[in-house]
Amino acid sequence: MKGTGRNPLRTHLLKGMASSLALVAAMGLSSAALAQTEGAAPDTAEGQQAPQGEIVITGSRIAGQALTAPNPIAQVGSADIALSGSATVENLMNTLPQVVPGESGFTNNESSGAATIDLRGLGPQRNLILVNGRRYIFFDARQVTDLNTIPTALVERVELITGGSSAVYGSDAVSGVVNFILKNNFEGIEASAQYDITARGDAPTLNLDLSVGGNFADDRGNAVLYFNYLDRKGTLAGARARSRCFLEDTIVNGVPTLACGGSAGIPNGRIAGLPSGAALTARPGVEQALADLGLANLGGNGFKFDDTGKVVSPFVVPGDRYNFNPDNYLQLPQERRIVGGMASFKISDGIEAYAEGVFTNNIVATKRAATPIGGSVLVQTNSPFLTPGLQALFQQLDASEGNLVLDANNQPVLGPDGRPMLTPAATRNDGYTTVSIGRRISEGGTRDVQFERNAWRSVVGLRGDLGDASESFLTNLKYDAYYSFARTRNTIDSGGVISDAKFRQGVTTKFDANGKLVCVDPSNGCVPLNIFGPLISQEGLDFITISQQSSEKAEMQVATGVLTGNLFNLPAGPVGFAAGFEWRDVFAQFIPPQGGVGDVGKPSGGSYDVKEIFGEVRVPVFETLELNGAFRYSDYSLDNVGGVWTYGGGATWQALPFLMLRGQYQRAVRAPSVSELFSAQATVSEAASDPCAAPNAATDATIRALCIANGVPPALVGTTGVQPNFQMTGIAGGNPDLEEETTDTYTVGAVVRPTRRLSFTVDYYNITIDDAIARLGGSINNVLDLCFNAIQDINSPFCKAVVRNPDGTIQSPGGVSVLNQNIGRLKTDGIDVNINYALDTSSLVDDSRLTVSSGINWLNRFDRTAVAELPDRVNECAGAFGLTCGEPLPEWKATTRLSWVVGPVTTSLRWRYIGPVTDDQVTSGRRAADTLAVPKIHAENYFDLSASVDLKHLTVFGGVINMFNNKQTLIGNSQEQLNTFPSTYDPLGVRFFAGATVKF
Repeated sequence: MKGTGRNPLRTHLLKGMASSLALVAAMGLSSAALAQTEGAAPDTAEGQQAPQGEIVITGSRIAGQALTAPNPIAQVGSADIALSGSATVENLMNTLPQVVPGESGFTNNESSGAATIDLRGLGPQRNLILVNGRRYIFFDARQVTDLNTIPTALVERVELITGGSSAVYGSDAVSGVVNFILKNNFEGIEASAQYDITARGDAPTLNLDLSVGGNFADDRGNAVLYFNYLDRKGTLAGARARSRCFLEDTIVNGVPTLACGGSAGIPNGRIAGLPSGAALTARPGVEQALADLGLANLGGNGFKFDDTGKVVSPFVVPGDRYNFNPDNYLQLPQERRIVGGMASFKISDGIEAYAEGVFTNNIVATKRAATPIGGSVLVQTNSPFLTPGLQALFQQLDASEGNLVLDANNQPVLGPDGRPMLTPAATRNDGYTTVSIGRRISEGGTRDVQFERNAWRSVVGLRGDLGDASESFLTNLKYDAYYSFARTRNTIDSGGVISDAKFRQGVTTKFDANGKLVCVDPSNGCVPLNIFGPLISQEGLDFITISQQSSEKAEMQVATGVLTGNLFNLPAGPVGFAAGFEWRDVFAQFIPPQGGVGDVGKPSGGSYDVKEIFGEVRVPVFETLELNGAFRYSDYSLDNVGGVWTYGGGATWQALPFLMLRGQYQRAVRAPSVSELFSAQATVSEAASDPCAAPNAATDATIRALCIANGVPPALVGTTGVQPNFQMTGIAGGNPDLEEETTDTYTVGAVVRPTRRLSFTVDYYNITIDDAIARLGGSINNVLDLCFNAIQDINSPFCKAVVRNPDGTIQSPGGVSVLNQNIGRLKTDGIDVNINYALDTSSLVDDSRLTVSSGINWLNRFDRTAVAELPDRVNECAGAFGLTCGEPLPEWKATTRLSWVVGPVTTSLRWRYIGPVTDDQVTSGRRAADTLAVPKIHAENYFDLSASVDLKHLTVFGGVINMFNNKQTLIGNSQEQLNTFPSTYDPLGVRFFAGATVKF
């Protein structure tokens, strides 16, 4: 149901109560008439022994046993975390088949080092992170949790449920929920230390944990204090031959090849944007000046300077590009501190007070290659920084400035001399001309960036038993009410940044009355810049170099109250229920950097709140059949969202003693985040492919006309000069007119346990997200594709979003506007399989057992429809990777662990399988496989070996990750700049870890 403004809460509440009561009544009548008297099948879940008594499992607020869960639930225990060698939870979670790696410590140089989880690849903003069943800290205004803020040492287990759970937990639980359950009632002292290092002796990580807890007041209370310190050292991409050079997919002697390349912004500088083809023929003086410089037949990429700044030569692609990889991190350095505590106290038999508090400090000090400056600049034609030959060239450019005169067929009109005609320009012979540059300010060194995130959260609450309202109605009543407050402040300090505005100010010079070279605009102490060769003076560097600081503050308040228990008894058992309310308020403030390269951001911020009521019922129709239903009504203060409903229902059926069938339907809703609504416009850089730079743009009449109409000089259409860099500039930001997303999720599965030693589950999932919130078109690359290849209408919003510079490039100060929109649809479906087997091997070795567990995912479909109005324009991403599909989405993924326990010793071997994926340019038909150097990433197999020894007060553990040094497939023009996807594929090689835990 779509909310339009403020829907009357009373009307929806009555509807929801009536629907729930009708469902209960219908199920109750069926149960009374058809109930069986035989005992229920043994209660087991996911191949594990049934828990003693009822517990609350993720996906429901009603206490029950895990077997009755209608949704597939994956569990990761503390033993798995220890055996994986994961000092941070992200490393373990990213190996699960249901997870597509999100942000991590292995990432591009724009990263803040945050670690996120992305269920099903639908985006980290669409899954909800809980700690002890309650919303946790989000690290920025996207309302996404940084896993670095969760104390790994205190994690008892992690429960992961995929599929919409908004009816139970509210907004954000679209693709699923990850619930980190911490150890409670901890007593004693536990200290642990772990050290990681690669076989190369680099990328070390130190992790220290300390937990202290105990009971007090005659065991009525318990308190725990914990501390964590993590120090991860950075490793530069230059430390590995496979990432030392940025690889480009190019053609060498007619053969697709990976070659060392990078950026067209180079230390000595590059000049482009010069006339060619018919435009050059129309300017014979320019043609002769280029020939005099040895630059006849110059391509669209222009020419470069040598180390003296006196000799010029044609720019060669990709050989002359600047390799920025060595100056970027392969593993980001990080320093983390977590201090927190938990306490509970039984005030009386029915009242227990509890509190939680945590403070985290994360610092990621990274660096980026020297600042590139590109785009058009106005230069003085008789500048003393120019050689006489270049002065002659620039003076000829100034004397013949103008555009080609084109006829109705877009062809040049010839003049009386047989040369193409030019429109006269008002600025001819004014002593200035405009050229395109590509310069790397290497004199200024690398850009140093420090991300610091301080976050804290506090929770206070009451819970307890209310007993029974009567003997047969409202029995076993329990309550839980709490209030939480969380605040995060992110600060980004950047040094060595080159001011784009000051650079352009310093380039445009003149001679004053005394013949001294000065800036045309002398404000702010402007210093004339020599950008023709490596000759920028220290005074010039001091003028254009600035420091920047940006910050973001985000807050969330939550107040929740829940009542659970049994409504009444049916022949097959009690009808369980949960009902409650929730109030949330979120706020964010953005202060983007000012004065740097192409910054357009202004301070902004916003907030909204939501009031919700929710309810669940669970009805045992027979002893072997159970139905459930849930609803939530949410009233948002956002006019474009208003009042919305989420709901779901499902069933479990113990068809045979060894076979349980289950199914679930969920309608989930996600309101836009504060960031999606209110974040300021700011520049972003993304890997993308400009269709106007592709060779076919020169021969396809429609694309060529679109490119020219969009601002590409006719002679440059279809040349690499239109796209000098693999990344393009975009302008991203919030949109206060966004509406909510809606999701429909279906799951159908079976739990099979033929023997006590063997169990497996099979579950099919189908998730559809409508009105998905994303940047316009989904990405810069998709906007370009939609404009030039799909819609092909210069007046479409996608073509209008592309703003080019005079030389046709898409880089600062131009760019592609990709503000947030409700763009279209995401749809995915597939099958999860989990297998568990246990074997007592005491006959071979005393007190020993062998266990095997495996999680497998088959991805049948992952479709992105970027524009709702173009439902047939679908990006099919299952089994693909690339500029459109992003992170690899293999059809098959699996993680298998074989463990052998002999007394106190556990030895474990883990196998991680990642299936092959194909470049989305090939899967979409945009390019043939034989035109790419690496059209496919082959399947990867990683093996990890670990062991632990449990003594009375001491546990010693260690292992090796990627023990066979499996090397990832190298690809060109990678979005991650490291020739691979380092969050999916291991970029470091063999890694060792060792540690110990002491308990008293």
